[in-house]
Amino acid sequence: MGSNVSVSSVHDVHSSMETNNGLVVEIESRRQWKSLFDSMKGSNKLLVIDFTAAWCGPCKAMEPRVKEIASKYPEAVFSRVDVDRLMDVAGTYRAITLPAFVFVKRGEEIDRVVGAKPDELVKKIEKHRV
Repeated sequence: MGSNVSVSSVHDVHSSMETNNGLVVEIESRRQWKSLFDSMKGSNKLLVIDFTAAWCGPCKAMEPRVKEIASKYPEAVFSRVDVDRLMDVAGTYRAITLPAFVFVKRGEEIDRVVGAKPDELVKKIEKHRV
């Protein structure tokens, strides 16, 4: 089952944790997740976690929209977590229905959007970004 959807390599965004610049940080390991999460705990910045999976069609459809949204809100940090790669992180946030976007500030979940709903995602980013 081939797909024409181009997916950027996870290796394209390795050192982007310090500066977001409209990028979506691909979380590749528990260590990388802990580093990002710990760095955000002391910050009032909004962390938007995009829980996704390779087999999730709506997740793939949302990917370009999420990148576009991330580029419009450089004051927020966007990360992508593959639920099959980091099941414990997905379990912590009860990311069962995908895509799931969890909003975190100072280490605490403050909101979420479940499903491919770009308009709702933007509304909640607007609400929580400051």
